Order: sequence, then structure tokens, then C-alpha cells
Amino acid sequence: DLSPVPDPLQGTRWDVINYNNGRGALVTLIADSYITVDFGADGQVSGNAGCNNYFTSYQVNGDNITIGQPGSTALYCAEPEGGMEQEAEFLAALQTAVTFRIDGNTLEIRSADQIAVIANRLP
Repeated sequence: DLSPVPDPLQGTRWDVINYNNGRGALVTLIADSYITVDFGADGQVSGNAGCNNYFTSYQVNGDNITIGQPGSTALYCAEPEGGMEQEAEFLAALQTAVTFRIDGNTLEIRSADQIAVIANRLP
């Protein structure tokens, strides 16, 4: 049976709780900010990075995941303070994805050597 293994991320939406800031630290989102990750049915991943909407492609093979370089809208948001840096760091972390694991309602995306993103499932 050579039918493709179903992609467990397809059609799921997530609310980001933590991300790697690119300096070796897993950090929590700034208060009153939010970041979402939506895995579409067509190999596309999109969401809101806190200020701008982003979009890119992704591929899953078993527990391996590859996420392309995201494009995004080009708004500047003054609030919350640090939000634009957070957005850039999150989008950079997303691109480091190598493996993923879904544990109940939690998604953990890992780079080669550390956690990249932790998110909770949205209904």
C-alpha cells in the first residue's frame, strides 16, 4: 500500500505559546500579543505573527517537517513594544523546523538541536 501517510497537521490551527528567539532561549510571547499558525489542506502554512499576516509552504514526512521562507504583509505595529522584534524572531524560528510532535493539544516544533515553537491547538 503506497498511499501517502496522512499529514496530522493538515487543517489544524495553533496558538503560539513559546518560540526560540534565535539566541538559544525559549521565550514566552509579550503580554497582550498573539501569534497563530494555520496548516492548510494544500501544503500552505499561514497565520498572524502578531502584527503581520504571513504565508509559506510546508512539507511533512513522518515526524519531519520543512517550512519555507515566509512572505508577509508589511505593516508596522508600534504596540505592543517589542512586537516587531518578536515577529521577526518567530518567523526565523519557524524556518528552523526539522521535526514536530503533537502531544494532545500541544504542538512542539523542533530545530536540529532545540525547541523552535510550542503552540496550543485552537478549535
